[in-house]
Parts: sequence; C-alpha cells; structure tokens
Amino acid sequence: MPINWIKRILEASLTGPSAALRLFPVWLILGPRQVGKSSLLLHCAEKGRLRIDLDDLETRARANQDPQLFARELRPPLFIDEIQYAPQLLSQIKRLADAGAAPGSVWLTGSQSFEVMRGVSETLAGRVAILNLFGLSDEEKKQSLDGPRAYFESILGSTFPKLHGVTDPAARQLYLSSYLQTYVERDVRELLGIEKRREFETFVRACALRTGQVINYDDLGRDCGVSAVTAKQWVSLLEDSYLVRLVPPYHSNRTKRLIKSPKLYFLDMGLAAHLAGWREAEMLRLGPMAGAAFETHVLGQIERHFRHRALDAQVYFWRTRDGAEIDFLVETAGHVYPIEVKLGSVDPRALPKLGPLAEPHWKRGRVLTLLHLGRPSPVELGDEWEASGPESLPFGG
Repeated sequence: MPINWIKRILEASLTGPSAALRLFPVWLILGPRQVGKSSLLLHCAEKGRLRIDLDDLETRARANQDPQLFARELRPPLFIDEIQYAPQLLSQIKRLADAGAAPGSVWLTGSQSFEVMRGVSETLAGRVAILNLFGLSDEEKKQSLDGPRAYFESILGSTFPKLHGVTDPAARQLYLSSYLQTYVERDVRELLGIEKRREFETFVRACALRTGQVINYDDLGRDCGVSAVTAKQWVSLLEDSYLVRLVPPYHSNRTKRLIKSPKLYFLDMGLAAHLAGWREAEMLRLGPMAGAAFETHVLGQIERHFRHRALDAQVYFWRTRDGAEIDFLVETAGHVYPIEVKLGSVDPRALPKLGPLAEPHWKRGRVLTLLHLGRPSPVELGDEWEASGPESLPFGG
C-alpha cells in the first residue's frame, strides 16, 4: 500500500462484495477522469489479475485493429482500464462472462457513460454490475475543519485525489486548467467530434456560474452563442462525463418529474469555482455565489455517500409557485429525507411545514449549516426539523 494511500469507501464493496455484486461476473466502475478509479482497482486487485490499459495508444490501436486476436489470450481475473476506447472488446468480454467467469472476475473502468453504456446495454445486459467513483468525499478526506473559513478552503481544494493536501494556489490552478483542457481535447473533441472548442469552453464556464440554479436552456444558449437545442445536448454531455448532475423537481406524479426543468449542479465545487473565476476561499465565502457553492458541495457529498457504498438513491428538489422550497429530497430504501442547506443561522419559523407535504415514508427534515460544523449531535428545531453540520448527513454511515 502506498504511504499516502487515501482509503476509499468503495473499497469495502470491492474486497468484500455484497450478495448483489456476487450476481455479476463483470464489474464496471464509471466516474470522471482523475478521481482514482485505476488506483483503487490496482489497490484492491489480487495477485495475478491482468491489467489492460487502453489509455496507452499502442495497446488501444491493437485492441481496435483486431479485437478477436487481441482478446484471444485474455483470461480472468482481468482488469481493462478505459473501456470506452475499445468498445469492440465488449463482445469478447461477454464470451468470458458466458463461459462461467466467477463474480467480479472482470473489472472495467470508463470515464464517459455515453460511450460505455451504449455498448454495455447492447452486449453485457444482465452480466455487469455498474458502480460509480467520484472524487474524494469529506468523509474520505478525514479533515478537521474548525469553521466556515476552513470549510470553504476545503471546497476550493476540490475533490481530486492528486490535489488532496495541496495548499499552493498556483499548483492547484495549473492542475485544474490542465484538467479542463484535457477533457475538452480528449473526451469532447476525440470521442464526440465537437469542433466548437471555444464555444464549448465558454459554455462549461457559463454552467459553472449557474451551479445550484434551475436550468434555462434558452438563456444558457444565448449567453454562449449556441441554440437552446445545442445547450441541452452539451449539458447532457457534461452529465455523461460526470462533471455535473441534474436534479429534477419532486412531484408525486412521477411523469411530471421528467418534464419539469431540473437544477444543475457541478459534482466538484472546487472545479466549478475555478471555472467561474473564484480563486480565493474568502472571496467565494463572502461573495454572491457562497450559498450556491455550499449547496453544490453538499449535493456532491450526498451523491458520494450513496455511490461510494454501491447504494441507490434519487435526489430531487421541491418548490412551490409561491416560492417555498426544500433544497433536496433524497429518496432511498423506501424513505424520503428532506434536507435544507443554510450558510448561517436558521430560523425554525421560516422552514417549510412538512406536515401538509409529507407522506408516511418521509423522515424528519435536516438542516445542514456551517454554524453547527463539528457538533457531535443534531440540534432540535421543533417537531419536524433538526440541524447539524454538513458532515453529519442523516442517512448514517
């Protein structure tokens, strides 16, 4: 184990698989670039598991030129990195799975769900378990944050493992700038054939400025010089690349959840702050984007809590026409958890009344606020709500 290894929560699922994972011979880990997918699998791999790295151009060329010849000598246990670069191998992986491969004997990673999932759904249906790995969660960082200033410093530090512990702003900015350039060049242009590089870079920055907001494709497209249709397509690309998450509105009629406008959130607020031009933690904390930044970071922690445990959850927001709202409704394991995100003090009288809204499977509401950062237990806010720091999510460990 490397001296600086950061233990990932998903390790438990890979080394001691659940009954659900044991149903599948192929495990596919999807997530953004540079969040540690390869490192995690290499760390968890048993002795003798063969790794095929399709990020290597020579290996990729051989795999694409003659997939059958390339796969002839492949035997489980096997680990194929960045499978989106040689989707033709999926039919050969299906052959291994159908030949009686043991659970988890084939591991795959991918950085773009739009390329990988198309082939997986056509070829490996019923044979593959799909997991997600994102950047480091606050839980994985194990930082001791003693106040709002330190919390925003941590947010600005991003969730990329390579930036964990990096305090030099210049080094951090160089890494994030290079990350964006690599994403545009390798993923967007190479895999998707988007030629409007300048427009797309402007578009990504415009999305960062809108994190935590209900998305309006007409306004977004107009600001970036593209049509609303193109703006919607490009947002889908950002979501498929695991840079953003779209959170739909909650409605008891599930069909209406699909047609109403969603909120857009970046999965890494540090990257969003870099794109939006917020380079100092205090400027971000005291600036007009502070609330959206905090809310965005919390959404990222909610996603990591479930995805890194191989658990399913759906996240929604709730808003009425007269302006009352709940930031997040997290639906998981038959329950709904209302969550409000507040930078500062909380007035219990201003919180939404859950009684008229809640169904029997709703849990008590939780307000996550920086004023309660580090407190050992939630504070009562009446019969329906309680408050805690953002590190204390109501779902348990």
